[in-house]
Amino acid sequence: MSSTLFFLCVRYLRPLVADVAVVAKCHLSALYRHEKGKLFAQLVDLLQFYEGFEINDHTGIQLTDHEVLESHYSRLQSFQLLAFKKIDK
Repeated sequence: MSSTLFFLCVRYLRPLVADVAVVAKCHLSALYRHEKGKLFAQLVDLLQFYEGFEINDHTGIQLTDHEVLESHYSRLQSFQLLAFKKIDK
């Protein structure tokens, strides 16, 4: 049961956290830079570390180097298409 719950969390929460840009917003917060926010900064850094894990969100299996590269190129291509759509010809 616990492994099922883990994969459900990875499958649904990881894309949501990335989409909402939680880590980026935390990095911009005043608490992240404040001396009393050391624990918060450590937790944000830990979240950033785990957010970058190269695993399949549906199976939990580690991605190969080729799959990681394909994913990167796909996201880059999507970004380029979005950027070029906004440029007047």
